[in-house]
Amino acid sequence: MIRPRKDPRKNPRGPDELAVVSGASSGIGAATAQALAAKGYHVLAGVRTASEADAVRADRIEPVTLDITVPEHVQALARRIADDPERRVLRVLVNNAGIEINAPVEVLPLALWREQFEVNLFGHIAVIQALLPFLRRSRGRIVNISSVGGVAALPVFGAYAGTKFALEAASDSLRREVSAHGVQVVVVQPGGVRTEMAARSGAVSLELAAGMSAEHQRLYGDLIDATVSSNTAFLERAVPAAKAGAKIAKVATTPRPRARYTLGTDAAFVIPLARFLPARVMDGVLAMSHRSRTTNTAPTPAPESTGSPS
Repeated sequence: MIRPRKDPRKNPRGPDELAVVSGASSGIGAATAQALAAKGYHVLAGVRTASEADAVRADRIEPVTLDITVPEHVQALARRIADDPERRVLRVLVNNAGIEINAPVEVLPLALWREQFEVNLFGHIAVIQALLPFLRRSRGRIVNISSVGGVAALPVFGAYAGTKFALEAASDSLRREVSAHGVQVVVVQPGGVRTEMAARSGAVSLELAAGMSAEHQRLYGDLIDATVSSNTAFLERAVPAAKAGAKIAKVATTPRPRARYTLGTDAAFVIPLARFLPARVMDGVLAMSHRSRTTNTAPTPAPESTGSPS
């Protein structure tokens, strides 16, 4: 009897295949690298410093210097894959690197808008362009880490949300462009996840607010304080990074992935509302949620964290 030929996309993992995770020094990225290594991948974990490399190095996890905004780093990563001593294929790319700097649209300097787009969007595109030839050969998978903020933009989160909206759109186009080549593109939309980036975001917002003009203080000071307080309270109940990483690794290896996955109960609740409610109604829902958080919980120091409810 002639057996039908297996579709490689239905078996996305083989022993000792390569996976790349950017932004793997801590938080979601480090947890995802660990989860993929536990599944049998040899993970090239993107880090920026020698100390970060020492922290993430482990069995099946090989740190690589990767600032995704530096072309030489991206080119070196491609060469590392091409010259793999064991001739392993690249099966999975997880685009996770990111930064979050929050302030009102009027207040945030253009340089900080551009910096966020360089890291959260253009850097990922650079990595995708460099690694797509490898993924075509393996019929592999790209997992782009977006955010609830890629669907619903909270006040003060405009620049960060803008980068994620753009990543969502680029992911849709890419998925439709490469599906015929056997490459799958999946978006993961986390809500609040306890990571270092999220923990820092409130402090950065308050630091930027302290440098605002008196007029901007009058216009936005209370809003920024309330937003930071709300975000801090929310993160106390957020998803642990290890749980987020385990889900992303599962998404990266499931035989028949969906185009999008939410991560966390807040994402599962907010994203459908944002897609189907009229904009003015959604404004009211977010405003009520914001008020309930700030009235029920006093501001406290942010826990260690890197997702955000935006």
